[in-house]
Amino acid sequence: MVSRSIPHEYFLLDVADHSGPIVARLGERAVREAVIDRRGRRYHFAGIARRDPRGRLDVTALRHGEWIVAPDLVYRKA
Repeated sequence: MVSRSIPHEYFLLDVADHSGPIVARLGERAVREAVIDRRGRRYHFAGIARRDPRGRLDVTALRHGEWIVAPDLVYRKA
């Protein structure tokens, strides 16, 4: 269930760079194997973020070490 008390913005990863081959496509957007945040930490593609019936991101479905990369991608800390 989506919690209205947890803003999804708290779970957005500030990506500085993309790395590795394209592993999927979301619409016309290429999904890279990994991203690197502004501190140099690497995260690997883990899947697509879930949404509730109203279209809100379900941040409670994220596992430890997972972050959302806009628009709806989930990356896990390597």
